[in-house]
Amino acid sequence: MTTYVNASCQCELNAFRVTFDTTFLPISNEICHCSTCRHSSGQMALCHVAIEGVPLNRANGLSVHSSRSSSRSGFRNIDDIERSSSRPRKETGIHHHPSPTLALNAGCIARPILEVGEEHEMPYDLGDMTAYKTSPDVTRYFCTSCSAQLFWVHHMDDGDVWKVAVGVLDRTEGVVKRGIHIWVGDTLDGGVADQLRVIGGIKMPRYREIAGGEELVLGWRADCFTRTYESSAEPTSSGGQLKAFCHCRTISFVVSRPSEVSLFPSAAYPDLLYPYGVSRMSEIVNSNDEKWWLRPKLSLHPTKYLAGHCMCRFCRQCSGFEIQSWAFIPLANILAPGSTNSLCLEVDEKRPAGLKQFISSPGEYKEFCGTCGATVFSWKAGTPDLINISVGLLDEENSGARAEDWLEWHRERVSHQEKALSPSLAKALQEGIKHFWNQIDSTFLVDPTDALT
Repeated sequence: MTTYVNASCQCELNAFRVTFDTTFLPISNEICHCSTCRHSSGQMALCHVAIEGVPLNRANGLSVHSSRSSSRSGFRNIDDIERSSSRPRKETGIHHHPSPTLALNAGCIARPILEVGEEHEMPYDLGDMTAYKTSPDVTRYFCTSCSAQLFWVHHMDDGDVWKVAVGVLDRTEGVVKRGIHIWVGDTLDGGVADQLRVIGGIKMPRYREIAGGEELVLGWRADCFTRTYESSAEPTSSGGQLKAFCHCRTISFVVSRPSEVSLFPSAAYPDLLYPYGVSRMSEIVNSNDEKWWLRPKLSLHPTKYLAGHCMCRFCRQCSGFEIQSWAFIPLANILAPGSTNSLCLEVDEKRPAGLKQFISSPGEYKEFCGTCGATVFSWKAGTPDLINISVGLLDEENSGARAEDWLEWHRERVSHQEKALSPSLAKALQEGIKHFWNQIDSTFLVDPTDALT
């Protein structure tokens, strides 16, 4: 039996459907923390799930969301459908065919739907995707327009194995079961795996490399990092620079420590600090001009920047992962390598070569590497001097993937958690963040090899 799930990137230039063997749903899969996944996407981890065959066209010109397509014969609500015909699937190769009609409206006011039947199984046209090989036998595909990570393809002797990025699926509940963390050793500090430890009451093992190998304890840090976990502690060095780069190295930059120029921006509070759905506008506008991105909070001599996770639809469909991690850093502190000059994002002639821009809405921009597809920055025209940096680009060899020597992670909230595609994942991340830091605070590790459970 086959289950169909619709998927699309944020700009909807790529809208397709993928198939799963209903017998094996939900599919237990891995969250990968390897350096390749992090630097080729800008995310702190990636999650792909294997599909049956290849990606397919949407049937009958089906629009991206059920709210934008009228009822059709052969379609029903996702709550009522979990399987379709049991007819075996035909083996097929990739061919280019005309793309389905793309919906222009980005709203979603109704639940996604699954199709029943296999009348038209046209392989999806990959013409609007960019292919990037991270190894001789692996090709990744991302949207040429908005850079959403879409597919991970393993080229094997007996054929290609396709995996879809979980963040672009219209539905994950009942389809994907996040089971384990792999390649956590590459993070050097546990990465986001330490903050996402239990989902639905089931503990997620954290493997140094592949599944079944050495498990890492909560709070593990590589031997090269020996400082304590006290989030308010002074960094090991008040100076220096934090390197950042995408996988192909087309985009690279460094971050400097907070300084006087870090006080120049003025910005409203983000949803991370004041939930937009329940906070008054008088609170959000930051009328007192607090420099909330500098940490420790209200310090006369800040040494770090604020960082946090977001689970909004925009971030999810632009990245391909359900958790987008941002660090809030003034543009004046984002420098070209080997230079004292900050990067320029507003003047075409001065922008970093290879950096592509996606305009998500008037005055809101996402920047990404046009070669490997890594998310780099996000910023708004109203506050061009305060930039969101995608944390997955930060050089883990500086101070680990979480960069705790430079960043203070927000503990109380996951941004836009109410809008998460998977409520269970949002709940697990929020609880995991609090559990991790509560346990760190109660244990106050000095020896990084101490075990936490």
